[in-house]
Amino acid sequence: MQTFTSSATSINRSKLPAVYRKANLRHGMVMDYGCGKYIDHIRDHVFSLHKAYFPYDPYNLTDDENAATATLVCNAMYLHIPVDVVCSNVLNVIDNDDTVRQVARHLEEITSATGGTAYVTVYEGDRSGIGRQTGKDSFQRNAPLRDYVRFFSIPVTVRNGMIIVNENNC
Repeated sequence: MQTFTSSATSINRSKLPAVYRKANLRHGMVMDYGCGKYIDHIRDHVFSLHKAYFPYDPYNLTDDENAATATLVCNAMYLHIPVDVVCSNVLNVIDNDDTVRQVARHLEEITSATGGTAYVTVYEGDRSGIGRQTGKDSFQRNAPLRDYVRFFSIPVTVRNGMIIVNENNC
């Protein structure tokens, strides 16, 4: 169970997360796992690529918004419709390994069932690997990107500042 929601770390109102410039989003559906509260500019970018955008964030979106995305992604999993997943600066604000592992497994499950690919970026902080509280309800793991590979149960690729899950689906 997470001690911190880190919802206040969602501060970027207009700058596109770097993962969207790096990822090879090949499929028509894009799930933004842990999208934050400011998503209009991201949605516009994804739409400009002629793709459907499905945001998900348990701390920054409403239950109805999250349920709609969950339903659509579950249907895509059932029907084997490819979904690419973007997970930007989420794992680094989770304060316990079990929850990081749960998120990693969820990314694996979605991409394995749909034939999509997940692109994961993290803010590495001071790269010390020593996590600490950074605000009233915020946490930073301060871990380098490669340290997150251990949370995945399948082989992943680390390239271009991202962990790529199910790269063979690219």
